[in-house]
Amino acid sequence: MCGASFCVSASSCSVRFTSCCLWQVLSLHLSDSNTYQTLYKGVLNMVIQPMRLESPNKLVTDYRAELPSIMGKFNFSPFRQESYATRLEELEARKFPREALVELLHKCNREWGADQATIHNIDKLADSKTVAVVGGQQAGLFTGPLLTLHKITSIISLASEQSKKLGTTVIPVFWIAGEDHDVDEINHIFLPNRNKLKKFKWKQHQAEKIAASDIVLDNGLMHDFLQDVIAALPETAYTKDIHSTVSNIMDQSETFVDFFAKFIHFLYKNTGLVLLDSGDPELRKIERPFFRELISKQQEISQGVYGASQELQQMGYADVLGAESEDANLFCYIDGERTLLMRDSEGKWRGKADEAVFTEEELLLIAETAPERLSNNVVTRPLMQDYLLPVLGFIAGPGEIAYWANLKPGFQAVGFTMPPVMPRLSFTMLDSKTEKLLERYRLNPEKAIAFGVETEKIHYLAAQQQPPIAVVSEQVKRAMADLHAPLRHSAASIADDLGSLAEKNLRHLEEDIDFLVKRMEARIKEQHGVALSHFDHIQCTLHPENGLQERTWSIFSIWNTHGVEIWHELAQKSYDFTTPHHIITL
Repeated sequence: MCGASFCVSASSCSVRFTSCCLWQVLSLHLSDSNTYQTLYKGVLNMVIQPMRLESPNKLVTDYRAELPSIMGKFNFSPFRQESYATRLEELEARKFPREALVELLHKCNREWGADQATIHNIDKLADSKTVAVVGGQQAGLFTGPLLTLHKITSIISLASEQSKKLGTTVIPVFWIAGEDHDVDEINHIFLPNRNKLKKFKWKQHQAEKIAASDIVLDNGLMHDFLQDVIAALPETAYTKDIHSTVSNIMDQSETFVDFFAKFIHFLYKNTGLVLLDSGDPELRKIERPFFRELISKQQEISQGVYGASQELQQMGYADVLGAESEDANLFCYIDGERTLLMRDSEGKWRGKADEAVFTEEELLLIAETAPERLSNNVVTRPLMQDYLLPVLGFIAGPGEIAYWANLKPGFQAVGFTMPPVMPRLSFTMLDSKTEKLLERYRLNPEKAIAFGVETEKIHYLAAQQQPPIAVVSEQVKRAMADLHAPLRHSAASIADDLGSLAEKNLRHLEEDIDFLVKRMEARIKEQHGVALSHFDHIQCTLHPENGLQERTWSIFSIWNTHGVEIWHELAQKSYDFTTPHHIITL
């Protein structure tokens, strides 16, 4: 399905695009049909349509609008080409542990089944002129929600774009957050089931707080889990291929991260994508010098980030980081569990629940002799990334942009400049069935994506009742109350308790009407069940769980109906990154 590169652009639009929404969309500016006339078709008859979509995250909205107040928290605007030219000059003057990193990347990516395009890109990283577009995510089960794949598409696309514009080698690098230990965030997927999303959870028990890189897969449980997933898919021409392909990848994998990495290399073959496990113990040896730097500069980093967080809150932005001046911003394995460190008033480093206490000298010794015991948090991981890799640009989700707005002082503390932080691409996949249903009920796809169709469903049902049952029932209740009034007055004049009984009698009569109305509405719903199921299908497809499709849907539903090459084709196209959302019509 590899095709030529097609530009996705909305340059004719006179209004600046605002940010993409990852969860509940607050508002939507509907595009003028004349504004977006250019659609782009690939060899699978894929159509890509830009869509304006506002984010509920004020900081992200202001960042996309390049407001000076928030841009001051970053070193570059990602939407201006001169940012990348300037960043390239900075990187050319810096040194990176290229030789050691290339050796490790060769070893890991070969083990993960990388093809020659990836191997060639790793070789190119040894050249001091080669730079990278970088982004990352946790190792989600079966790649996790679609947003992970959209981020990888963004990385590959921006790297290709900047390689052409700058006339230099720019490789795409995706780091897997293998050191993360919150397995509950990554151990499940959702699949559509009767027009609702059903959660499928991986059953392997993991009591200890260990990194995803260290979780050894129970092959039997994984195959049982895959069988449950496959059984939930409608049988298509692709179903058996899904089962056999994923089973083979599973059989070749030892850990959670292995499985994820092999899966990603399968999906993005021939794109040159390079994978890096940030939880790899061998990587820790390369990171050893910078761990010492992070420990030595802890106070400057933590106080600077805390100060930036306070400033952002004063500017009216939400506190997403929860930073404190005593944060150590490092984890340490203590008694086999990954433990967050703090620094107390005496300058000692201790577990957040006092699991252990270290002097700075002791922690520096750990960094030197056993760096595999240490790992980064959300503050120090970007700094470590900038130490390891010549980062031309970083691809970030909305949440990450909000985090990174706090980090400029951290970069300054270690003598670095923050790279351009580009918002990732955001997609909604629109299949032919859903497209036809939208046309049938005259529903706007952009409204359906942004807000769902529950309101339209209610209006449709109400329109089937002439006159509307709710209106009739209220009229009957009012008439009945008027007719009943003399009886209530007479009862009350006889005795107070009879007056109360009369009021209760009226309520019983109203309840009888409500009961009848419910039975009538239920029968109408039965009569129009097919149409209502159509609305439910649209809701589940385009606005599941009251959010964007990419937040919950997994790869399997798309693969099972349209094949696996979709993501490869998406990665070959060019995009206007100022566009906050794209509708992919399949």
